[in-house]
Amino acid sequence: MMTMTFALPPTLTAAIGWALLSTLWQGLAIGLLAALSLRMARPHSARWRYAICCASLLACAALPLWQVLAAMLAPDADWPAPGPAAAWQLQLASHLQAIVAAWSLGAALMLARLVAGLAWVGRLRAAALPAPPRWQAAVDALALRLGAPRKLVLLSVERLATPLTVGWWRPVVLVPAALLAGMPAPLLEALLAHEIAHVARRDYLVNLIQACIEALLFFHPVVWWLSARLRAERELVADELAATVIGDPRRLARALQSLDSTSFAAAGAPLVVSARGGSLLRRVEALVAQPPRAASWKPALAVTLLSGAALLAQWPQGPAATDEVARWPSTGSAATGVSTLVLPVPAEVSARHALVLDEATGQVLMARDADSVVPIASLTKLMTAMVVLDAHLAPAETLRIEAADARQGSSGLAVGARMTRANALVLALLASDNGAAAALARTYPGGPSAFKRALQAKIRALGLQRTTLSEPTGVSSANASTATEMARIVAASAHYPDIAAITRERGADVVVDGRTRHLNNHNPLVGSAGWDIRLSKTGFTRAAGNCLTMSLRTGGRDVTLVLLDTADVERRLRDARAIQQVLARPRAI
Repeated sequence: MMTMTFALPPTLTAAIGWALLSTLWQGLAIGLLAALSLRMARPHSARWRYAICCASLLACAALPLWQVLAAMLAPDADWPAPGPAAAWQLQLASHLQAIVAAWSLGAALMLARLVAGLAWVGRLRAAALPAPPRWQAAVDALALRLGAPRKLVLLSVERLATPLTVGWWRPVVLVPAALLAGMPAPLLEALLAHEIAHVARRDYLVNLIQACIEALLFFHPVVWWLSARLRAERELVADELAATVIGDPRRLARALQSLDSTSFAAAGAPLVVSARGGSLLRRVEALVAQPPRAASWKPALAVTLLSGAALLAQWPQGPAATDEVARWPSTGSAATGVSTLVLPVPAEVSARHALVLDEATGQVLMARDADSVVPIASLTKLMTAMVVLDAHLAPAETLRIEAADARQGSSGLAVGARMTRANALVLALLASDNGAAAALARTYPGGPSAFKRALQAKIRALGLQRTTLSEPTGVSSANASTATEMARIVAASAHYPDIAAITRERGADVVVDGRTRHLNNHNPLVGSAGWDIRLSKTGFTRAAGNCLTMSLRTGGRDVTLVLLDTADVERRLRDARAIQQVLARPRAI
């Protein structure tokens, strides 16, 4: 390594040496600014603190690089400049070759460690096996909700400590085989949502860049402190996103606690992003405590001052630079997972109970009497479908409509009619056929009583405290919920590819008794011009009135709309159009 440094041109050796020495005080200054900025951002979202750590770490790496480039572009300039400090500077200059040689050796060892970590990740990936199809489908649905930019593959690995995300161009999620076999499905889904949030944010690539900065600036304690804080805040950000998507922060907290209590061996490389990263206690507290306050000018000012001061310290006459930090909209009550409302529901909306929710942030955009418990009619069938799909029953199995099924009302199926379970699910969701929904529940393993137990378990798993469901169709007025909890049911339903695929179509063909029937979606807005609907369900009984819930994209964001107890079908559609017109305005809310 000494030979290498001696072989460098003297100008380059001097430039690197002085840049390394300057990094000592520059890093301390950046660390002080970062500490103050992090303190200012403490009450706010982890996204602010993550941005501060990223800007600080990048400044630590950019300043010495800038100094080296400036020296090489102006090789005739005196460096350091002559003056009163020239004596001690000349003393340091005599040791620059040794300094650069020592740094080169340390950086080479750290980079070798980095390469070894990449090799470990490659071996881990090569030894993995495909996960069960139902979990791959769950990952696909979560990736769609989180906006992951690339196709994700779920793999199972023996003797792995925790779910891991590896790769950037072709990302995969590695899951311990023991978790797939033994962890309850709702908790495992929460952990997978956390890992997919890393993919959506390209955290693996950021982590790789971070590891390179650690290798090159291995000698500076501020770099290691910033890097540790960055990893901790990264996990908190992924937790925020995952909790928003699954709609239940406490479920993710329980999943993390369950993961921490396992007896697997620890993970083996800092290059992967893992559900076990960061402080477990801090992450659980962040999930179950009051959500962070709305973003304010303080953390934004902190990031701007940090970036500007770092650049001015090195190049006072250079152009100012600013870092743009993503905003994290406010969230609100921990009990509901949604925030205080921003705009009232338009006066022309006739629904007695309404809620509009920003799916990405959990922010309530509009609400009207959203916490009153009222009948929900056939919106019940979303829960029925989830319970049936959770049982992973054979979709091609033939079901027969019995007299008890036909007595459920509003069914186009005669006693004795036969169809596959998959077609019965389409009939229940698209045409809201009560006979089909009743048959799905009756043929649940263990019969109707087992279905009811599974339904109550699903209510508890989703954290629905004000929802009561006594049967699978919605004909009973005892099937009741609130607009707020219906939004949570819609969010959970959207994780099921089958439910989303069925309910976002204008129509579908099903085979009953060997004959093809064409079904139309009971929501005529699906497939209409100007509507991008991802999931939809309607409902009606005399007690519930006309009900509608949708997951749709409008005004540049994904929202959940819940309308309960409207006067008639036409008023229900007019209500939806009135709300969509408000949402479509440029940042009306």
